[in-house]
Amino acid sequence: MITLVRIIFFLLCVAMGKAQNSVSDLNLGQYQLAKDSKFYTSGFAYPVFMDNEMHTQATIGYQFDDNFMMELQNYYDTYRTHDLHRVELELKYNLNNRLNLFSGVAMEKSLDKYAQKAPKPQFMITNGVGYEVKTNMMMEARYDLNINKNKNKSQGKSSMFSVLSKFKF
Repeated sequence: MITLVRIIFFLLCVAMGKAQNSVSDLNLGQYQLAKDSKFYTSGFAYPVFMDNEMHTQATIGYQFDDNFMMELQNYYDTYRTHDLHRVELELKYNLNNRLNLFSGVAMEKSLDKYAQKAPKPQFMITNGVGYEVKTNMMMEARYDLNINKNKNKSQGKSSMFSVLSKFKF
């Protein structure tokens, strides 16, 4: 599992390194790998807090046309007792400039820092809708359906409906 995390981290670093652009007025929220490329990357990280907590997110995407795209999203969060790693593969369809639908699969793995036996990963199907309220604010409603046959004792989540918002600044 650690080898998989290292490989994904290396690929994300390479993609983000290729996304660098020397233009002074570039959009910091999303990078295109080249002018004629349909690949894009984005990401962010929160700083290390008092308990050595850190939260990171990175996205690699490919835009098939103006309305249809595919994204691979990677989340890695560290907490006091465990780390949480989540990988999502989503297909997004833009209904108009502000409204989009998405669907995909996700794998969430809890990495316990102190226990001998790590819990099994959780596999989920994600569905939802996103709406861009302003150019710097996005809201989405999402349903994550846990498809594991037996509920395991991991630190992750079970089936859940959530309403999220993202601010760009």
